[in-house]
Amino acid sequence: MLDSVVRRAIPVILRVLLSLGFLAAGLSKFAPQSGWEARFAGWGYPAWFVLVIGALEVVGVFGLWVPGVSRYAIGLLALILVGATYTNLTHPPMSEAVRPVVFLAVLATLFATQQARPTASPPGSAGAGAA
Repeated sequence: MLDSVVRRAIPVILRVLLSLGFLAAGLSKFAPQSGWEARFAGWGYPAWFVLVIGALEVVGVFGLWVPGVSRYAIGLLALILVGATYTNLTHPPMSEAVRPVVFLAVLATLFATQQARPTASPPGSAGAGAA
């Protein structure tokens, strides 16, 4: 029983952690004095890209909590993190790449826990064991 509770709790805990991190990062991109525009400009990206990334991060957080959409949200957030990792590896200090890599690992773990869940067959279907 405890094993079942832990298995159900892990994805929820991962979603909460990811939600907190991405909401903080995404919403901060909308603050005028956050410094994100200057950072993006220093990396060679246009100022408007800050708002696009911020909006995608926030949308991704909400998608994490919608069962039919969560895998797509994980993919979206992973794509953003791959871009962040690349950006941080190609612009000093490279140590800034640690954060997106850690978030990628957490996203991968969440994805793996979703993949591990058995899917129930509808009653009367061939997979339901009806003979």
